[in-house]
Amino acid sequence: MVEASSVCAEKSVILVVAGVIEKDGKYLLAQRFDHASQGGLWEFPGGKVETDETPEQALERELLEELAIVTETGSWLADSVFDYGDKVIRLKGYLTQWRSGALELHSHQNAVWVDYAEIANYQLCPADYPIVEALI
Repeated sequence: MVEASSVCAEKSVILVVAGVIEKDGKYLLAQRFDHASQGGLWEFPGGKVETDETPEQALERELLEELAIVTETGSWLADSVFDYGDKVIRLKGYLTQWRSGALELHSHQNAVWVDYAEIANYQLCPADYPIVEALI
């Protein structure tokens, strides 16, 4: 029998952050490009934490790069660890405030504003579901 810790040790573990951006009672979901990993699935936008970056700094940088918006990272919501087969994602979700900028899609094919009940109508990346549960 193989222990879970040894399985994770054989795969790269990637620290990723996600921003739950709320505006007028709705949340921003972004759809991954079809050709990307987890293609076509929806997510709370964000990205990888780089060396010498805090998760909060990474989230603000990623949202500026991916969506052309300036944000302020708020409180932590949830952590999630998900094994995608080829890699393990350790996702940290944060409430995030939109400060300025007009939404531009640089790393996604679509984006929607949905209320909490509507999130269930979108197929999310598996690692995002614990963040949805933390919003309740």
